[in-house]
Order: sequence, then structure tokens, then C-alpha cells
Amino acid sequence: MDLRKILTGIAALAFAGGTLTAVTTSAPASAAPGDVIVSETFSGGTLPSGWNAVDGTWSVQNGRLVGTAANGANNKITFGRKLNDFRFEADVRFDSVVSTSRWAALGLDVPASGATPWWIATMRSGSTASNGLEFAQRTTANTWNVTDTAAAPYAAGTGRNVKVSIEVHGTQARWSFDGTEVMRTSSLVRSANGGQALFVNGATVSFDNIKITELPRNAHLRSSGAPVTVIAHRGASAAAPENTLAAQDLALRAGADLIENDVQPSSDGVPFVLHDSTVDRTTDGTGAIRNRTSAYLKTLDAGSWFSPQYAGERMPTLAEQLADLRARGGRLLLEIKGSHTKAQVAKIIEVIRAQQMTPHVFVQSFDTASLRYVRELAPELPLGLLRSTLDADPAAVAADLGLTAYNPSASALLARPSAITALHNADIAVMAWTSDSPTQWTSLEAAGVDGIITNKPADLVAWNQN
Repeated sequence: MDLRKILTGIAALAFAGGTLTAVTTSAPASAAPGDVIVSETFSGGTLPSGWNAVDGTWSVQNGRLVGTAANGANNKITFGRKLNDFRFEADVRFDSVVSTSRWAALGLDVPASGATPWWIATMRSGSTASNGLEFAQRTTANTWNVTDTAAAPYAAGTGRNVKVSIEVHGTQARWSFDGTEVMRTSSLVRSANGGQALFVNGATVSFDNIKITELPRNAHLRSSGAPVTVIAHRGASAAAPENTLAAQDLALRAGADLIENDVQPSSDGVPFVLHDSTVDRTTDGTGAIRNRTSAYLKTLDAGSWFSPQYAGERMPTLAEQLADLRARGGRLLLEIKGSHTKAQVAKIIEVIRAQQMTPHVFVQSFDTASLRYVRELAPELPLGLLRSTLDADPAAVAADLGLTAYNPSASALLARPSAITALHNADIAVMAWTSDSPTQWTSLEAAGVDGIITNKPADLVAWNQN
């Protein structure tokens, strides 16, 4: 089995031997995406310049940084600088532990003083526990806010060197354990000046090959060797009625990275999740959605057409879909379907913000006017342009619209795969739609696409694991 496909995601581990580099907390004037900000192998025998042992015992022994902390002590050493997008790599070895629940951590956003609040990626020596790996915040009240947990493929134990990589893009982060992505979060809260750190609690832990690389801002680009992002087209629409919470549920349980939907307004301005211009095909109602009130739309059966087992399934509003995703930790690739006025786009944005889902929503559309409205009203939201055929110069179109992703049909893309390289060179991700064939998935992955929109997310997740 190819370990790079065990779990879906777009993070990958890329370790390289480093040379001793003096590091300060000030930013190099030439720092840019791809630059190595910290590269430390501890071959100098002493703590590097600019590393601040805030508390606990920290020393360099036999070419490794060694930290020791009593049970319950969050001992830390800070270094690095404020970065929005970066990869933090380290070799981590537990030399001794008070118990298997004790941990070491990579600090992702930590003030140089070590003062709270700060964010860490934690690994217990008993890393196969359900909370063996965590993303967590230490609050100003000195309490824990654990946002995400996972079990590692095997126990870190003691005496074993584990290669850890955390890829951070703003509020999002992805964790790789010895080259396998095991967890991700969209819950980081970033500070104005927090840098990086290493932590020890109830253990003696040694670290080596610390490397911090500044990354491009586009978190949706697939790292070399990583699996494609799995995007569930209208949810798991091959197995449940499309654009319903039932289809969303199946897709999330299958392991889809994003749910793709279609949003249109009712006659009274409520954004609903529906693909067609009318409700006729996928409900027991009739008429154009934009001519029907929200009260009418909520009475419709949106499941019986697909299967009797889904009788009574309702057409969700965008607010209902986002609330479900928020509760379950899901992400949405939201398609603004058809032309929208600026006021209608503003309503969609209002719903996203009211549901506190801005960090977890990616907006796409065929309608360039709608994308320009989103860019004006909510520049923090990433944008994708849907295309049935490729533009003559996709990268130029992407630059004009301020895109994060260019999302063409799979067949059009495979007819001209060289466009992918041009888009990647412009820091633009590529998500192909709509592909349900393993043969085509193989071609798309080989061509370098970052994500695949599919009606069969469970199958694509399984394919990623082979």
C-alpha cells in the first residue's frame, strides 16, 4: 500500500538535512514563499542564537536539542517569527516519559515570551490513543481548548524517532506523522506576532532537524506526492438525494475533504441549496426556485424522487447546511448558481458570516460577476472559477479575478493538461469536475490536479488509499 494515499488531504512531508544557521526573531529582508526561515541540526553544541528557553531545562546533547519537564509543566523554547503560511518539520524522540499520556509539541503560534494564548500541535508518546495527536490552544485563563484529535498509525513510544510535519495556512493546519497525513484543523486563531516553539510536558524529549519553510498563501495546492483533495459533488449524490443534508452526511462519513453545493435564492431572498433552476426534478414541487417563497420550498419532499428511504428529506437552506457543517467540522465548496445581483451575493455572505463559517467556505461560480461581487464584499473568501472549456490563458483570467482555484471540466483539462503547470506557476490550484471514473482519476492525478469533484466521494477516498 502506498502510504501517501492512506488519508486524504494535500499536505506532504519533505525532510532534508539542514546546516547550522543562526536564527533571530527578525524577518530576513528577502523572505518569500519557498525560503527556509529556520534550519537547525544543533551541530554547534549550544542553543542557537535567537532561541529563548522560556522555562524548563533545555540543552544541546549529542547533536540534538533536549528538553525536560515535570508532569504537568508546559516547558517551552521559542524561536522563529510570525508567518502566515509555513511548514514546520522536526524529528521528535521521546527519551523517557512519566506516562504514555505525556507529550511533546510543536508550537505554531507562540509569543517569544511564551505568554498565553498560544497554539500547539501535540503528540503523546502513546500516540495511538484517540487523543494521541491534538491541535490545541492554551487560553489566557490557562485552560485547554482542544479543537481536533486523532490517533497516529503507530505509537511514538520511547527511543523512536518520529518525523513530524505541520503545514499551516492561516487558520488551517495539516499534520503528517512519518509521512502520512493524519489530521487537519480549520480552527487556529492567529496572533499578531506569534512565532514557533517546542514544548515538553512530563517527559524528556529530544529534537533534531528543525526546519521551517515559508509557503505560498494558497493552501489548496497539492504538495508533491500528496493525495488529491476529495470534493463531494452535491454531497454523496450517487448514494443519496443531491444537495440534501443526507447526502452531506454520507459524504462526511466517507471522509470527503469538502462538500460541493449549489446556492440560489427563493423569491423572498433566502439562499437555498438546489442545482436546477426549477424544483421539478428533485422535489415533489413545481416551478422556478426564484419564483417560490422560502415557506413553500420548506414544505417540499426532496428525497422521494431518489429513493423511498429518503422520503421527507427537505431542501436545506444555506444557513442549515452551514450549521450542520459547523457542528461537524466540515468545509464547503459553495457554488453560486447562475447570475446573482450584488444584493443577492451580499445575502450569501451574510449567511456565511452569521454561521461563523468564513474560514471554512470556498466560493466558486461560472458567473464572473458573482465572483467579482464576492471579492469586493468578502475578500477573505477564496474564489474558484468554473469552466466547461479552458480559456486561452487560464492564469491571466485567474489573476484578473483574484482566484485561488481554476476549476474546469475534467475532460477539458485532460485535453490540455499543460494548463495545470501554468496555473501552478501562478500559485493557482486546479479542481476538476465532475469525475467518477478511477481511470480518469489516475489521469487527473498524474496531470497534477489538486482536487477532484466527484459524485462518488467514498470511492475516491478508497482510491486515494490504494
